[in-house]
Amino acid sequence: MTATHRVTYSNRLKVFIGPDDAVVDFLRPLRRLDGYDSYSVNLTRLPTPMPAAEITAAISAAPGTNSVQCVGSADVLAIELRTIVDGRPRRYLLGLPGDRLGHHGVDVPNGPDLLRVYPDEVFDAEYAAEVFATYFHTGDIPAGFRLREVVE
Repeated sequence: MTATHRVTYSNRLKVFIGPDDAVVDFLRPLRRLDGYDSYSVNLTRLPTPMPAAEITAAISAAPGTNSVQCVGSADVLAIELRTIVDGRPRRYLLGLPGDRLGHHGVDVPNGPDLLRVYPDEVFDAEYAAEVFATYFHTGDIPAGFRLREVVE
């Protein structure tokens, strides 16, 4: 099997997938998110496709610079894109297009922490599954999102 992506569940379980896998959708694991014990799904693109037998502990543990991740519970999720821009790692929260209504005051559970987002940056499992599937197949998120950079 050739692996192209790593899926990490709540910073614990890691599974490697590739083009030969029948990845229909990501809905099942996203529906299981409760915000506390099960609080995130991360899909990281590997630097290069590689045979599963060649995945070392270092590769498995590497944070990765190109990924899409969601945190929260199945009905209150924030979706993040991590990518390289001008040679530097960047992190963005995805939001819906249009006028930003409301204030930066929606708390999304993220394990032991809370992530504060705008109302237009809150999604559910069904919406996030579409973003994950597009990212897996194309290497990018669907068009039309507003990106807000998160400065750490």
